[in-house]
Amino acid sequence: MSKKEKILLAALAAAVCLAAAGGFLIGKSAGHTEAAKEQELLQTLNRGALERLSAEEETVYVIGHRSPDADTVCSAIAYARLLNALGYRAEAAVTSSVDRETAYILKEAGVQTPPVLDDASGKSIFLVDHSEYAQAAQGMSDAHIVGIIDHHGIGTVTTGHQVVYEARPIGATATIVWLDYLNYGAEIDRTTAFLLLGAVLSDTDNLRGSTTTETDRQALSALAKRADVTDVDALYKAIRAEKLSYEGMSDEEIFFSDYKEYEVNGVKFGIGLVSTVDEEIAAALAERMKKILPACLEKQGVDLIYVSVGMRENGEKIDRVVPGSERSEEVLAAAFPQYDEYDGTSYIFRTGLGRKTLFVPGMTDYLTAHAGE
Repeated sequence: MSKKEKILLAALAAAVCLAAAGGFLIGKSAGHTEAAKEQELLQTLNRGALERLSAEEETVYVIGHRSPDADTVCSAIAYARLLNALGYRAEAAVTSSVDRETAYILKEAGVQTPPVLDDASGKSIFLVDHSEYAQAAQGMSDAHIVGIIDHHGIGTVTTGHQVVYEARPIGATATIVWLDYLNYGAEIDRTTAFLLLGAVLSDTDNLRGSTTTETDRQALSALAKRADVTDVDALYKAIRAEKLSYEGMSDEEIFFSDYKEYEVNGVKFGIGLVSTVDEEIAAALAERMKKILPACLEKQGVDLIYVSVGMRENGEKIDRVVPGSERSEEVLAAAFPQYDEYDGTSYIFRTGLGRKTLFVPGMTDYLTAHAGE
């Protein structure tokens, strides 16, 4: 073969390769375009679940539970922002003043605490992080509830009309809100990402909580990147330090700082959570809480009342559950006979008795099985 023929063959081979490459790139580009169209369609279909909100004549208030914590407040703010971005009139609100941990996250994010909604009667309401009338703002039974986003069990809130209802068994309501930003095709700004990040860190104990899922892990990673937080552990330590600080608070304020009420078969019960990192401090706090519980029971008008003083440190989970009355103690001992120790004040569970995962479900099962007793 002559040199000229070799050159011609090489040129032909190159042309074939270029044509093949061009066809591949065109096919790849077409594939990307098709995938983008499918993604856009999915987002449009997901947003369709919110269409009924356009019929609301008044502002939709997005609000969490009483004794507001980081997850309930930050989720309310972020979800109200999402609704606004999608063209709906929404405003975040709280049931009362926020705790130190939540105040710290809001301050670091540069966001003001939402206004307190004193009475929900007659207002359009989107509930986050709960579905219990006992935990809701005053007047909620007379409100127009248009939606619920939660990661707890199904509560007592009922409606006679269609609502947006989204419940997932994951670590934080904030993770569900993050998913909705993705599903609805809305961009999360840096400030909103920081709020949701703080909430996920708080409610999952930096992904170490028993309800943590892979979805929470993915949310935390994505939110940290969007919020420009490079040291997530340092942020968690700062948040937790605020949560564990009870400086300047009365014993009653400590008890009600993380308090929730429930109702099963007409029996109302309340559970307050107090956190610490030391067993000796936990025992002392349990003694202090025991002294105020009878008055708290009377004040709240519940049938049963408890405080769970939890110690979480170095992989250990120990909960000291203190009943606030004789009847409260009888029910506790019957519902949870597997407690490890009773020290005269607290029923001690050395592998933990998480309120969300064990305490409330166990109380619900017992009160359901012993209705009317």
